[in-house]
Amino acid sequence: MAWVAGAVALLAVPAGPAAAQTPDPAGVEGRSPDLEARRYDIRRNAPGPVVVDDSDEAELAPVSRRPLSPLSPAQADRLRQAQALRANGQLEQARAALASLLGEIPHHPAVVTEQVRLLLARQDFGGAERLGRAERAAQRDSLMVARELALALERLGRPRDAAGVALESWLASPLDADWARETVLRLAPADARGVRELVRRAAEARPGRTDLVRTCAMLDWRAGDLTAALSTLEHAERPDPARPPLLWDFARQLASTGVSRDSGAAAAALTALAADGRFDANWRLTAARHAWTLQCGRGAGDEAAPALARALHGVPTARWPVDFLVAIARGLREAGHTDEARALLRSGAVPPAALPQLDLEEALADLRDGPPERALPRLAALAGTTPEGAWRYAEALFFAGRSDSALTLYQRIAEDPQGPFRGDALERTYLIEDAEPRGALAVFGRIAYEEWRNDRRRALALTDSLAQALPRGALWAQAALLLASQREAAGDARGALGPLLAVADSLPDDRLAPLARQRAGDLYRTRLGDEHAALAQYEECLARYPRAWNAPEVRRVAERLRRNRPAF
Repeated sequence: MAWVAGAVALLAVPAGPAAAQTPDPAGVEGRSPDLEARRYDIRRNAPGPVVVDDSDEAELAPVSRRPLSPLSPAQADRLRQAQALRANGQLEQARAALASLLGEIPHHPAVVTEQVRLLLARQDFGGAERLGRAERAAQRDSLMVARELALALERLGRPRDAAGVALESWLASPLDADWARETVLRLAPADARGVRELVRRAAEARPGRTDLVRTCAMLDWRAGDLTAALSTLEHAERPDPARPPLLWDFARQLASTGVSRDSGAAAAALTALAADGRFDANWRLTAARHAWTLQCGRGAGDEAAPALARALHGVPTARWPVDFLVAIARGLREAGHTDEARALLRSGAVPPAALPQLDLEEALADLRDGPPERALPRLAALAGTTPEGAWRYAEALFFAGRSDSALTLYQRIAEDPQGPFRGDALERTYLIEDAEPRGALAVFGRIAYEEWRNDRRRALALTDSLAQALPRGALWAQAALLLASQREAAGDARGALGPLLAVADSLPDDRLAPLARQRAGDLYRTRLGDEHAALAQYEECLARYPRAWNAPEVRRVAERLRRNRPAF
């Protein structure tokens, strides 16, 4: 999908000022886990014995805020023996092996950590919590057994408390950032309000800790509050040439998920960055272009263009890349904001008449406002400048009811096998050449105009009336398939079946009959969830039209349905 490509571009191209940025010292959550942070990772959270890293180094690496006093060789051997017994599920033997160390060095972090891990292995989560809290309080050490205590609290059904332990460890040591952040985000759904409040308080008390701010914003977003997420980031932002904006990092993180909902939030974050006057024009334009790419990929260009035009207020359009200026103007025009589109085009470094793409866009704004005849002279002058100019002029002629003049242009456009509008031009050519009665072409032109202007309700009403008025023939088949498409787009899949089946049954020799059968099958399969009826349509299509242009695709889908549903 296009929005996926936009997300990849956002991740891969920190355009403009981002290219020379250095990492944020406080933004530690993006770093690879340090060896020290991996040493005491509990790998298995499922019920049963708790297993830590297989290496001796992992077992001998308890965590403390203060340097650990060394164990004697004999003590280290006994500790390794206890760890090995626990890892093998010999829990009573492990407890006995640990007993002698408890008498000699009961509060040593290595011994305390092993005690807590043994309690976790025995699924004594209450005991693990009591021991962990007591030792942490006595030694004033917020790093000691943090992971083990958080796990015990999670198993006891206390996600907020578990997140609090992870947060304490995070605040005390950047080495715990990766584990703590992942733990907080994982625990949040179980107590969204409580966990969010913990992180928010920590972030507000430490405005320089952008890693906390970003996590707070992510919790807001996952709780469904995008407004709060963006507000959190904007209020914490302190523009710094040494690091990217917080909104940029937030957008990149969301775009990386590949989820459409997250891409929409990423675009909103980038739009907010584009509107932030604290950043220079390069950052604002870079953010706006990425937002536009994401929104267009999601089919939200109509709503994105006005928002981005407002966001970039104050950034001279002379600094906008021409292709981006045209894209936003086109989005404004397609959303019905033709006056704003013209104003934007005329505010650039050069007048629209100086560049064909700008002049064409302004002419299309005239065409949208209508009537179509008003834009014909200007579009005629642009028809020879670009392939799009020729296509838009042909369309304007068709919209205005001048189908014979439009046909000449459509045929010329269709002659170019590599032309970007060749397929559409061929469709228009077939429609005009097959038209009988010819008077109906004016209505087809009006329907096409209303669809181009995004007035789908008006277009549907006109098509419905036309399909009822036309005699059964080639032109009626065109109207019927158009009506089916419009009803499907309006969410009326069952209503779309009627025209398709009517064409397939009443005009079996028409060139559109195989397509009508295929589309009927597609509706049953994808919209109505009736694979049995879908297969019946596909098989009928193949039986009647085995050499039709769409037969290979119909055959492929039918064979897949037969494999999946052998009862057929």
